[in-house]
Amino acid sequence: MTSEVFEHPALTSAATRLATLRAAAGRIGAPDPVAALRHLDCSPPSIRTSASAVDAGALVVTSAQTEFRAGVERAETGGSTETFGTWADTVDSQYGAAARAAAATAALGVRIADRLDELALEVSSEVSVIVSDADAAVAAVLTGDRSAEVVSAVSAACTAVVRTVQEKVASLTALAAELEPMTTPAVQLS
Repeated sequence: MTSEVFEHPALTSAATRLATLRAAAGRIGAPDPVAALRHLDCSPPSIRTSASAVDAGALVVTSAQTEFRAGVERAETGGSTETFGTWADTVDSQYGAAARAAAATAALGVRIADRLDELALEVSSEVSVIVSDADAAVAAVLTGDRSAEVVSAVSAACTAVVRTVQEKVASLTALAAELEPMTTPAVQLS
């Protein structure tokens, strides 16, 4: 039996613990508990790296805004100062909006990575309990027992794994709602 590899190590561990339940499920036509884990697979370190890159970009924009503002303050005074000042304020505001949006995106990325990490660890822990509770029935099915009691126990364990994953995925709705406003550009360039 080959072991499944997931992006998240806790899910790889869970898949390993689910191997015998998966084999029993295959014999009785129950849902594949390992396949359910794929719906929650993630790489929080990769998400954190991306968030860090976005945060670094926010710092660059903030630095550019500071330099721009300093240049505006050194600008000559004259007949076009009012027009230039209005334009400069607009550009300065756009720099600020872009920096705030990038910082908010980076912070949300970190929260998403942390939450996905928590969920993967929770699923792994809960799967261990489910597998442990079904050990006897799984062993019986794997030795050829097809009595209603053991088949039902294995099927219930597989269903419990699927439901556990579904509940964790459903809990991400709030984070998904936070992503929605970020689909609109923070700055409209003219």
